[in-house]
Amino acid sequence: MNAPMTSRTLAPSLAMTLDVLAAEIELAGARCIFLDRIIGDVMDGLPEAGRARLVEGLHGVDLLAQHLTSLSAFARGLSVAVPEDLTVPVVGAMSEVTLGALVERMTAGLGGGDGDEDDDASAGDLDLF
Repeated sequence: MNAPMTSRTLAPSLAMTLDVLAAEIELAGARCIFLDRIIGDVMDGLPEAGRARLVEGLHGVDLLAQHLTSLSAFARGLSVAVPEDLTVPVVGAMSEVTLGALVERMTAGLGGGDGDEDDDASAGDLDLF
């Protein structure tokens, strides 16, 4: 089920939209770095035979973190380069985002909601099963 939008007419500037997107990509990258650290900690306690597979996973997580960092820099660079008067209707695209906490943070960042600054930034984003 898609997360609900709080506004039907949200159309922030393209610059703001790209900046909010960059911030969310940075958050995803930070979570990759956290995951990398956790995997490294677990790996230290494994017998040598079990470590090779985790080393491969660590390389994948590191590559993902670098990928996200580069995408964030790209989006942030675009946010600075686009004219401030360009707007973009985001409601349709936001309706495709299924993580409620992500929609809430982005909507608040785009000026479309109050957002609750006291909420944990990661609340509601864990969806493993």
